[in-house]
Amino acid sequence: MLLMSRVQSFRCSRLSRAVLSAWLLAVPAAAFAQAAPEVSTVFAFNGSTPNGGIVLGPDGGLYGTSGTNTFVSGGLIYRSTVTGSSVTTIHQMGVDDGYIPRAGLLEGSDGLLYGTTRLGVRTVSNTSGTIYRVGYDGGGYTTLHSFGVYSELNVNGNPINADGAYPESPLIEGSDGYLYGTTRAGGANGTGVIFTIAPDGNDFAVLHEFGEVTSEPTDSVSRNVGGTNPIGRLLQVGNFLYGTAAAGGTAGRGTIFRIHLDGTGFEVVHEFTELATESPFENADGATPLVGLTDGGDGLLYGVASAGGQNGVGTLFSIDPSSLLYTVLHDFETPNGANPSGELIVASDSRLYGTTAAGGTNSSGTTTSFGTIYSIARDGTGFEKLYSFDGSEGTAPGGPLLQLDAATFVGIALSGGRCGQGTLFHYSSTGETVSGNTTCGQKKKNNNGGGALAPEMLLLLGGLALGRRRRRH
Repeated sequence: MLLMSRVQSFRCSRLSRAVLSAWLLAVPAAAFAQAAPEVSTVFAFNGSTPNGGIVLGPDGGLYGTSGTNTFVSGGLIYRSTVTGSSVTTIHQMGVDDGYIPRAGLLEGSDGLLYGTTRLGVRTVSNTSGTIYRVGYDGGGYTTLHSFGVYSELNVNGNPINADGAYPESPLIEGSDGYLYGTTRAGGANGTGVIFTIAPDGNDFAVLHEFGEVTSEPTDSVSRNVGGTNPIGRLLQVGNFLYGTAAAGGTAGRGTIFRIHLDGTGFEVVHEFTELATESPFENADGATPLVGLTDGGDGLLYGVASAGGQNGVGTLFSIDPSSLLYTVLHDFETPNGANPSGELIVASDSRLYGTTAAGGTNSSGTTTSFGTIYSIARDGTGFEKLYSFDGSEGTAPGGPLLQLDAATFVGIALSGGRCGQGTLFHYSSTGETVSGNTTCGQKKKNNNGGGALAPEMLLLLGGLALGRRRRRH
């Protein structure tokens, strides 16, 4: 294009224009095409399965959690550089720390990290989770609250206790400085609770218990008033907390709800409707919202439902917190992504970005099932499938993407990748890639170097008793 501008500026002769035209025809079109988007692996998990989203620390590192495939460790909190050149376990959850972290981390305003584990102390039966905090260096790990043990189950086999069971949603910090979250089960009805707690572990309180199951155990869905299985992140808008329940409601397909910070005024703002009884199991508005809502900064809240819609594989929607108007902006189609599972983000270009757990296409145009990355304008126009996973860099991306710069995002794939157990991946719209850690704990080194692993890396690579060496892909 620079050559072309020079030709125009100097008003080339017809002959020189003809020569230029011939040269342009001879040059491959790829020489002028923008580089295709690429996904590469920052870190391939092995012996440890990632979950939730990731946090960009003040030191520029990426922080997240994973559950391990061994009873010896209850889970890990890790730090990775954005290129995967260094990956470190900053805390290994011990016997008394709780285990199976399912949600990502919260970066508190006090400079500490907060999170939850699905289960509690492993030497106690019928435990139901913990809330913890830890420093970025892994120091000061503290259990702030242990959810109560349970001795009975509801009609669906979910625990009943006083304060909630199985916290699987990421925590948020409210404008009042308190932490807020949900549990998937527990409470008086076994259908989950909304809770709050001070960052120092004091003042734990249940703000709301979800309603009793009204359907029969043999029913294909769980119905109640208000919703069940709240596993998405809460969102504060004004004095309200907004959230989603993945199931329940009168149709059993989930709800969107809101509640005041003080626990009053619980209200269902949308109930997802019945699905068709035959494939593709469609409906008008979607079903089974697995993640929370996103504030678009334009007066609307945005979210995804992982099922239903016109094609039975999910919807992307908005809701107006003033009028409570619910609007479907996009019905997903399997070739462009199915079953959206990643919480939406508003990127620097003002578009919404997210992931689907399934769907996509390969290079030959054949529909696949590994998941996608997509973007869409907030008015529902301009949907674009940005990348289809092929398994080598991960499958089933989940959790919100984290934007690093205008062209670069990082995220979590819950499975697949070089070691078969998920990845921390790097997406570049301009085709940039990273040479991350994809060793799977192998001893052999390659030409990119490597060296002996520090002891805290062994769990991430699946070797509790094996001293292994690292090579870089």
